[in-house]
Amino acid sequence: MKKHAFLVAALALFPTASLASEPVTESLAYRAYIGGLPLGTLSLSIAMNQDRYATNARFDIASLLRWVLDTDARASSSGVITDGDAIPQSFDYWVRDGKKQRNTEMRFDVAGNAREVLANPVFRKRSYDLSLDQVKGAIDPATAIAMLSAPRDEACNVDMKVFDGRKLHRVTMEPLSENSEEVRCSGRYERLAGFKDKYMTPERRSYTFKAELKQIAPNRWRPVQVKAKTKFGNAIVLLTKK
Repeated sequence: MKKHAFLVAALALFPTASLASEPVTESLAYRAYIGGLPLGTLSLSIAMNQDRYATNARFDIASLLRWVLDTDARASSSGVITDGDAIPQSFDYWVRDGKKQRNTEMRFDVAGNAREVLANPVFRKRSYDLSLDQVKGAIDPATAIAMLSAPRDEACNVDMKVFDGRKLHRVTMEPLSENSEEVRCSGRYERLAGFKDKYMTPERRSYTFKAELKQIAPNRWRPVQVKAKTKFGNAIVLLTKK
């Protein structure tokens, strides 16, 4: 998996939008490892009330890897929650890769569909670029993280299409086992469109993972551990701060 795709999928979230009424804010931190080596830390801030959300995140690469993989990322989103579904209103994503930086902003229509993507520097044209008509119904990566903490009927009932401004992804989960406090889910990350052909072969376009969730309130769960196999070794993401 390419490093920016990992940031989006793991992650892919900073300023917090104001909410209509007093929100409940959660501050979380996850630490990621690949092959036993620390990859970096994902810091999250998720604010929600009954009908609005605002999500912020920051990914910092581990100091040991900066000489090989010198990258950091930040993102933020806000929007409305209607009947359990997220309707994004804003998304901003900043990434640094070495000395290069890019900021991407998405603007949405009233239904929460991306209507404009602004990038600085501007994205270069590619033959496999997506039209915005092809990503209707997809949410941004920061909103996807917010929805993992949103109330739902079943812990592993997750099926999200995610558009990051260039690529379309899908994340799904289904139950493996559960007890009174912890739930285990099997999951799949898929590349849907916007990738080079070499990344869309059957063995490279999708990856399975396992997630462990902990119930924190009625109909609410929090991911505490995610595991996946990669060509670089086992990848694991652990909740370290809650």
